[in-house]
Amino acid sequence: MRLKYHTSLSAEASFQRLGERIRAARKHKRLTLNDLENRCGVHRTTLSRLEAGDPSVSFAVLLAVLEALGFLSDIEAVISSPAKAIPAAKKIPELDRNF
Repeated sequence: MRLKYHTSLSAEASFQRLGERIRAARKHKRLTLNDLENRCGVHRTTLSRLEAGDPSVSFAVLLAVLEALGFLSDIEAVISSPAKAIPAAKKIPELDRNF
């Protein structure tokens, strides 16, 4: 689902997998889109877009949905110890000033 954002194919696949996992978690908890809408205050149309892997859904919406499904602690783990979850960026050498 390509939108105005520049996303790689691997990023698009990640959005797709995330949406599928959110849908599976919702169904595992036996929640309808209406149920989830009532829990997190996000309209079911937006929830459907998130579950479809739409990358334009905001991070705030994602956090609200993850919290409603009981998965916010997983994101908190990444935030609280980013060194374990996200590899350190490689240092980029400075350009020669004469360049």
